[in-house]
Amino acid sequence: MKTPLIIGAGKGWCATSPLHLTLQCATKCSHTGILKEDHLLYNIYNKDAWGWREYWYKRLVNDSMTPNWKHPYGYQSKYGFHNNLEEIEELFTRNPTLQTYIKYYKRHYQRVKHEYKYVHDFSNSNALLPRNFLAKIAPVLKKHFDIKVLMIFRDPVRRLYSELSQKYQDSPNLQKSYNTSKDYWKSYLKKGKITQNSDYIWSFKSYNEFFSTISIVSEELWDGKNNCQEKLAKFLDFDIKELWPNAYFPEMGTKAPHHEYLKDQWSSDLEDLTEEDLEFGRKYMKKYYDEWYDYFGSMPWRC
Repeated sequence: MKTPLIIGAGKGWCATSPLHLTLQCATKCSHTGILKEDHLLYNIYNKDAWGWREYWYKRLVNDSMTPNWKHPYGYQSKYGFHNNLEEIEELFTRNPTLQTYIKYYKRHYQRVKHEYKYVHDFSNSNALLPRNFLAKIAPVLKKHFDIKVLMIFRDPVRRLYSELSQKYQDSPNLQKSYNTSKDYWKSYLKKGKITQNSDYIWSFKSYNEFFSTISIVSEELWDGKNNCQEKLAKFLDFDIKELWPNAYFPEMGTKAPHHEYLKDQWSSDLEDLTEEDLEFGRKYMKKYYDEWYDYFGSMPWRC
């Protein structure tokens, strides 16, 4: 039998974390292993991505040597194999190959198959993989895995602000150049620059060409609209009875509830977007709303 694998292909700042927690903790549908995001596929595509992964490698090695270490995401520790340095070294090799990926998820499935239906890879960098790379790896992965791809989306304007606000927080240089996170966000839009994470249709079409892929609108899933939860359950052939809370729904900006394990959400927005801000963003991102409507024939967000 092929190993059942869910690939989460972003998008970042769209509620990938609560979706991951829904599958792993609330429903026990699938399990990710040591980390939600190992960025293995992206590191295979782009060797420079080791810089992203090195931080987690050093942290895991250090923590695994700490007596009575408690994983900061304790819900993962049962199957995290974080005390096995040999496997950590193998997972975080500087030059991973597709065989590294295949071996990791097939072995992990053997650990969890009595309790979970799938293993899953929820690396947000999967959303950045280009079509030509997916075309190359899809036939190989399909020999080993029964693959389903989940892609979750959020209002494009709000998503981009959350991403850039987080980037602003993490960059002293940006803080010197711009008085506020919204100043940076507006300047970014005025320059006609859009992060790759904003290109929803490009990513969806790339994955959908090679894998069974479902699009999930974050606001619809957590608002109970359009039978979104039932559609997800049918796609996975698994009863999704409960959703993990989502700090991005309803949209509360700086007042977002501090749900457990979701600091990446409730800490991202430094300011609240006014209606004027939202209209400003929609003007510059009209293309992406139009592309969504042209492809899916519906519009889940105000535009």
